[in-house]
This record gives sequence, structure tokens and C-alpha cells, in this order.
Amino acid sequence: MSQFRALIPTVTERVARARADLRMGAVVVLAGPSGGALAQAAEGAVPERLEALRAAGPLDLALTRWRAETLKVRAYDGDLARVAVPGDADAGWVRAMADPSEDMAWPMKGPFLERRGGEADLHRAAVRLAKQAHLLPAALVAPVADPQAMAAELGLTLVTLEQMAQVESTLREVSSARVPLASAAKSRVRVFRPSDGGEEHYAVVVG
Repeated sequence: MSQFRALIPTVTERVARARADLRMGAVVVLAGPSGGALAQAAEGAVPERLEALRAAGPLDLALTRWRAETLKVRAYDGDLARVAVPGDADAGWVRAMADPSEDMAWPMKGPFLERRGGEADLHRAAVRLAKQAHLLPAALVAPVADPQAMAAELGLTLVTLEQMAQVESTLREVSSARVPLASAAKSRVRVFRPSDGGEEHYAVVVG
């Protein structure tokens, strides 16, 4: 099978796949030196998967410090807050916790139980992936003892903290065309595609 090794996804492709999974509402597996976790973007919370994540273990909602301050949640991890998801909280509660536009519709979300102590690296990675996927920076995180086995059994994308740290996005130009503007007849539009699978960038060049 060695002749097919070139078909194995690269680290960059694997991380991009994890971001795409989050955008679709799917769950991914994260792994680090301290263990593993199931992670789902808060925006993608649905009843069936919320209950499955609860069954995996103590379920947290990871929020940025900025969002935590708005909700009056203590961010014991500095840039991050880990909130224990109440047993009676539904998917609507999860999405409202992440989405500032829901604050008027869900004025009473507490009281909150903030996690304190222990490692928060996997929670931080889950929020980072959600942000890179252009989703609200909040994620559901549940611990798993054997992340590799869990990913293989359920067919979930697995990424490690080391792999995430290795990914560096670079841009390459994929297209350009002259697009005259009313104020600049010789202007051009140039399109750049990031190497990490992210969205294209557009630049209007004048002069």
C-alpha cells in the first residue's frame, strides 16, 4: 500500500476538514497531551447530538473572555471561560449563550457553574477551530479517554493540538481580471486562495 501514501490527507487538509465539519454542525475529535475531547461548534447544537455529547462525560461550553464578560461569567482560564452545561439546558440555550443577538430573547441564562483548574487546551482549540470556520467563537466540549478509538469508531475527523500548531496559511493568486471602475478605468480584481482551505480573498488593485 506504500504507493498510495501520497493520498493520505496532509496536516493542513486534516485541519481544514475539521473546520468544514464544524460548519456543517458535525462533531470532531481533538487530542492533546492531556487527553482527548469531542467538540462541536455551539452554532451547530441540535437536540440529538447534545444528548450524545452529554453521555460522553461532563459537558462544557467554551466561550471567549469577551463573551464571558457580557454574560457575567468568570473566565478562570484568562482568555477563556468553561461553563458546565446544565442538565436541563437545550440546544436553544447553547446557541443563545454563544450568540449576542439572542441576548434579548434569552435574558435569563444563569446561574452558571464555571470550571476552574485542570487543562483548558482542548477547549481553547475547539474555540479556535470554530473561529477559523467563521462561526461564533464558542464550542461544546466533552472529554473522551481514547480519542483515536472514538474517532475510528464513529468516523469522526481527528486532529491533534500539535497538528493545529503546524498549520500556517499562505495565499496564492488563482485568478485576476480587469474590472474598470467609474473612478479607475484600469483597476483589476485579483483572487487569492489560502493554502489551509479557507475562503478566497479578493483585492481590487487601482493604479
